[in-house]
Amino acid sequence: MRNYYFTNIVKLLVLGCSLLACSCSSVKYVPEDKQLLNKVRFKSDIPDIKSEQLSPFLQQAPNSYMFSIMRVKLGVYNMSGRDTTKWINRWLRKIGEAPVVYDSLLTQRTKEELERELKNKGYYDAEVDVKKQEKKRKVKLTYDITGNEPYIISSYNVSLPDDSAMLILNRRDTAAMLKAGQLFDLALMDKERENVTLMLRNNGYYNFQKELLGFKADSANHKVALKMELQERYLKNDSLREVIFRKKKVGNVYIYSITDAANMLTLSSDTVQLDTTYYQGYCVISDNRKKRIRASALAAKTFIRPHEMYRERWVTRTYERLNNLPAVKYVNVSFYDVGNDVLDCYIVVSPEKAHSFSVNIEGTNSDGNLGVGVGVTYQNRNIFKGSETLKIGVNGAYEAMRKDGVFYHSAEIGGELGIVFPSLLMPFSTKSFRQQSLGTTELSASYNFQRRPEYVRNIANVAFKYVWMRRNVRYTFDLIDFSLIYLPWMTGEFAEKYLNPSSSVRYSYEDHVISRIGFGVSYTSQTRANSLRNYYSIRGGVQTAGNLLYGLSKLFKQEKNNGSYELFHVPYSQYVKGYFDFSYNQIFNPKVRLVWHTALGIGFPYGNASVLPFEERFFAGGANGLRGWSVRSLGPGAYKNTTGYIDYMNQSGDIKFDLNVEARFKLFWKLEGAAFIDAGNIWTIKAYKEQPEGQFQWSEFYKQIGCSYGIGLRLNFDFFVIRVDMGLKLYDPCYETRSERWRSSFNWKDDIAFHFAVGYPF
Repeated sequence: MRNYYFTNIVKLLVLGCSLLACSCSSVKYVPEDKQLLNKVRFKSDIPDIKSEQLSPFLQQAPNSYMFSIMRVKLGVYNMSGRDTTKWINRWLRKIGEAPVVYDSLLTQRTKEELERELKNKGYYDAEVDVKKQEKKRKVKLTYDITGNEPYIISSYNVSLPDDSAMLILNRRDTAAMLKAGQLFDLALMDKERENVTLMLRNNGYYNFQKELLGFKADSANHKVALKMELQERYLKNDSLREVIFRKKKVGNVYIYSITDAANMLTLSSDTVQLDTTYYQGYCVISDNRKKRIRASALAAKTFIRPHEMYRERWVTRTYERLNNLPAVKYVNVSFYDVGNDVLDCYIVVSPEKAHSFSVNIEGTNSDGNLGVGVGVTYQNRNIFKGSETLKIGVNGAYEAMRKDGVFYHSAEIGGELGIVFPSLLMPFSTKSFRQQSLGTTELSASYNFQRRPEYVRNIANVAFKYVWMRRNVRYTFDLIDFSLIYLPWMTGEFAEKYLNPSSSVRYSYEDHVISRIGFGVSYTSQTRANSLRNYYSIRGGVQTAGNLLYGLSKLFKQEKNNGSYELFHVPYSQYVKGYFDFSYNQIFNPKVRLVWHTALGIGFPYGNASVLPFEERFFAGGANGLRGWSVRSLGPGAYKNTTGYIDYMNQSGDIKFDLNVEARFKLFWKLEGAAFIDAGNIWTIKAYKEQPEGQFQWSEFYKQIGCSYGIGLRLNFDFFVIRVDMGLKLYDPCYETRSERWRSSFNWKDDIAFHFAVGYPF
């Protein structure tokens, strides 16, 4: 249904943007004898070539549009006055965009560039016709492209004057970039040169470079017989050809780990004392007075093996692994020919600063309650001289709350200690697995003390987990994650509400233990090579808790206390929980994209527990969920909160479903806009009397899916994003009647939510 007030707001925003774009004539700053390049479009009869592929060859592009209708940045520029001594005029011009004045020479150059690119793609007979339309000192250009018949590869083979090299290449039939039936595309031919070169360099041909290769083409009737071979000048030089096809072995490998690595060759004994260590065939040279990283740690990340055949992939892997060490600033690898087809390798590792401090201060606003949080973190990136990272953090927070005219105070203080080892310390893993996986081993311990008006809670945690990357997939394995939740005090009212014998959720606010293991996987298809290609991201995982403890309780015939087995007189949780998260980025152009997102989570308590621990339950609403609701203010199901404040305990559940779609578009400067629709809710698996209408029912759940819509602004500074979103409820399942659920009219208190966050929601 239409929301009258929001519709008017949108109209006002659109009107404001239109006035901004048209506040001054678009040709205000175009000289009288010149014309504004108003629009450029491509018209092509080649189905495989899109406008996005041709746009980079434009030598002159028009001013940018928003939604293809408004030139906001040009409008901002035109709002400036002619007096550039005034700061406001300079600022408006800086964030705006000067008008693009039509240049016929650049148009001709664009035509030539397009023809050249079409030839490179195999369309040697392509024609580009430029059509120019003029109106009121504005020019519209249309580049009309006729491809005509392209040139097609009829056959392809490789011929090199070395039998050993040809034997290697003959094994890679499926990996060849060029095949019969393809377009005669120069870009593919260049990739094929790279492909052949990499394969040979991975088999000892250190002196082989792609520039040595050339193509011979014999064409007839738009069919091309293609052959790759050495360029003519190398084929005729026997001695040079012998050097090119001579395999190389790695001799000695020297690893330099000194502070002043950039000036290594100019260092004297007066400024540095070098210490040499031999480890597993490597010669590690370091500053004796400032020994940074152990020889064993550097050797473990070096894949270039002494006295083995030279392979390009081991050089790449060495760069990757050494640069990934937190204690390393940069790496340089070089080779020197020492004769007899032997290469000595020199690896220079420049250490990073070991110590760092950071302070984080944030303000909070939770349902009108103001607070402040402070965190201090110390890091040592090389605590045991093997690039292990020690992290010590202390944080505290304070919040002032008001209820029924009375002020209350909430405080929190905590600490964290963690060590990250830059390798997988798995006793039963193979050496090949550890080498091929980029991984870490993480140990952590934390403690958190919370004092709220209703209770005092202590949370202690110790964890041991593995994180590794393999073939662009990130894995996380929580081997040990042990938490103790202890509540020494709570008000009588709170205890009566949540801890009475009939309360089905009392377990979440009793002392309890969580001993869990978990496994997670994440993957993204996004690549830096083509940032304008659509991509998707997937995350998923499963965790279980209490199974081992439950088995031991059964084995030793432990007696239950109040219906639960205990560990050190504290009940432990037992449950299984899984989650799945998928997002798809549909990119229309560099400034506009549509992001689709869905998430599903399910947790099920069993055995020693009747309800999931509060820390493991799902919630709805907030900056990263349904943005028409504040955090933890929706659900479960059709449950309606009548307390007047956020009910953290009851507005949580065992099942979560989210479905979102968000349009993101560039406005001007660093500013981006967004428009979104969110849907979803949470539910409980079991029926709890404190959460009426919260249980998942197949016949009812689709009627209980909340829906909201809204707009947002983002400041994108590349390395982080500041986000503000305004969400409005469209369908609220907590109301009884259908007409009430569809929010055809809304009030500012109940049906609108503002969110401030860092980073995109998904």
